[in-house]
Amino acid sequence: MKSIVLVFAKAPISGTVKTRLAFVIGNKKALWIYKKLLYKTDSELKKLSQDVVVFYHGGPSTIFKKIFLAFQKKSQLGEDLGERMKSAFQWGFDKGYEKILIIGTDLWDLSKPLLENAFKQLDSNDYVIGPASDGGYYLLGCKKFTKHLFTEKKWGSPEVYHQTMKELMGKSVAILDEKNDIDTLEDLEQSPELYNKFKNEFSEREN
Repeated sequence: MKSIVLVFAKAPISGTVKTRLAFVIGNKKALWIYKKLLYKTDSELKKLSQDVVVFYHGGPSTIFKKIFLAFQKKSQLGEDLGERMKSAFQWGFDKGYEKILIIGTDLWDLSKPLLENAFKQLDSNDYVIGPASDGGYYLLGCKKFTKHLFTEKKWGSPEVYHQTMKELMGKSVAILDEKNDIDTLEDLEQSPELYNKFKNEFSEREN
């Protein structure tokens, strides 16, 4: 089956990314964390055999520079996150893709096996979802366009996953392991590898 990963990425501009994290550690450090997440996402996606398209928002595609060079980039379309995801899924199905995953760039635990397992789950299910520890989801996959999944949600709230699962009740859904999206300092501390890189980087600069 023709498969694709749609990646939702915000342009890496200081003061506009990881704002909750930046409130605690400052814009410069938050941007550094965000770029590390982008590079990790890029690295894992390059290992896949499936197609990948990056849907960007918040700045021109050229600002990504060395990140996502291997992938086609398209501007997100829509007023809110739901509209933009709905538009991206519609684009994918219009292009003839039969399995579509959508992910963000906040997951340090992203890996090739995780994505391959999500595609595998779509062999026997119509949907696959990866719940995030903050109440959202880090991955959503579909074999059919289901526009109501992207409407009437409190995007960014801890209710999104449960609202989505309620709409999928009675459907064929695979649920992946819960993972930790990195949006706050507490989230960062729960990803020791990235947190240690961060501490080492800035302790060296400040000494």
